[in-house]
Amino acid sequence: MAHRLPDNSAAIFSPSVARIAASTARDWSYVDAWLASKSPAWKSSLPPFERNQDTLKALLALVSINEAADEQRRLLARVDATALQGLSAHDKAEPANNNSGGTALTKGHLLDAIEHSLPKDGASALNVLTAVASEAATASPDPDHIGRLMLRLQGTIYGAEQTAARVDAFERHLQRETEAAEELLHTLQSDCYKPPSDLAKQNLDVQRRIKTVSAQLPDLHDRVTALGASVTTPHIAIGDVIELEQRYQALIFHVRELSEQIAALSQQDAR
Repeated sequence: MAHRLPDNSAAIFSPSVARIAASTARDWSYVDAWLASKSPAWKSSLPPFERNQDTLKALLALVSINEAADEQRRLLARVDATALQGLSAHDKAEPANNNSGGTALTKGHLLDAIEHSLPKDGASALNVLTAVASEAATASPDPDHIGRLMLRLQGTIYGAEQTAARVDAFERHLQRETEAAEELLHTLQSDCYKPPSDLAKQNLDVQRRIKTVSAQLPDLHDRVTALGASVTTPHIAIGDVIELEQRYQALIFHVRELSEQIAALSQQDAR
């Protein structure tokens, strides 16, 4: 173990380590003294417990909170003593104005006397009861009645919270739908959905072609009729009839295509 001596010596004689060790020792001494003051059985020896940095930190925080509470209690006791001295001096200075033949104490005097005679906890409880009765709009603050009011109020609060949660969910749904609609509108307003610049010219060309084909239909129909009248039944050529029928069907199909194109262009113009 001789190889550890230099490190241990450096650790022992390090000024920073020595300061930390001294500060820790002072803190433990302070904590031990505070613990010993809390119980007569701990004045001679404290109960065993684990002594580490976490325990020391927790005990120091507890000591600080306890001392702050003690200081607050001392201040309140001092204020109470001062107020009691003032009341005693006032009572001694006030002349006795009631005798055996005097007037009886009024209800207000009795209530004031009871209120001034209440301890601090009683006065606090009375103030709380008065505040609750005022909020509940009741003239007789019966504990049972106030309890029922509190239960109804709790149910109302729960219902309001549920309603608020539903409203929030509906608002989020509306927000999502609004964002989706705005995105769709932005997409429709983009260049991909804009009609071509020569749409009007294309529309005129299609209409012109439709008029031309429509003008040819009666002539073709008359030619087919005349051809059918001039040809006797026994000498009808099947090939001619098939050819004319194919031409007629082709013209009808062409007219249908042109009509569909016109409808599509009309829809684009409407957009």
